[in-house]
Amino acid sequence: MLLKMKKIIYLQKIGEVDKFTLKKLKKDLKWAFKELIDSVEILPDALPLADSDYDLLRRQYNASSILNKLKKQIYKKQYFRTLGVIDNDIFSGFLNFVFGVAKLPRNQSKKFSGVALISITRLREKFYRRPENKALFELRVLKEAVHELGHTFGLKHCGNDCIMQFSNCLADTDEKSAKYCQSCSEKLGQFFKNLE
Repeated sequence: MLLKMKKIIYLQKIGEVDKFTLKKLKKDLKWAFKELIDSVEILPDALPLADSDYDLLRRQYNASSILNKLKKQIYKKQYFRTLGVIDNDIFSGFLNFVFGVAKLPRNQSKKFSGVALISITRLREKFYRRPENKALFELRVLKEAVHELGHTFGLKHCGNDCIMQFSNCLADTDEKSAKYCQSCSEKLGQFFKNLE
């Protein structure tokens, strides 16, 4: 008899990340995916940032480089999903910054090893020299986490009032829904049904 692998989302610190932010995200993700996953766990050790991940001209970290390093680290562990959380500014490709990036499993029949990364730096009001707003920051972190995890479940960017809308700027993150639209919810439900 095959044992059923648990559907756990692992949170992986990348460099220095505030533990209270991670604990709040863990609690919020448990609620957001409550009917779909078994649990959310914070991995104890941080993945260190390397000098090679940093672009001196941009003064930012390369999200793709970090995501690949994260994928290599968790590859043999067969984790269901891993979300890296970094508190440094990141970029990807031709984009001058991103809130997050995700990598789907190469083969959709592979149920495990989806990996994503979010940066919480630009989600803070103080990044824009405005007074801090803790509740707004926590909501932004949750939205970006749920969005990137959505990609690991096969969801693409969506034009509906949906968390899968692409965020080109912080206002986009604030304006979009904190939930999946009906269409994306159905696709998500089908993804998890196919895991059984």
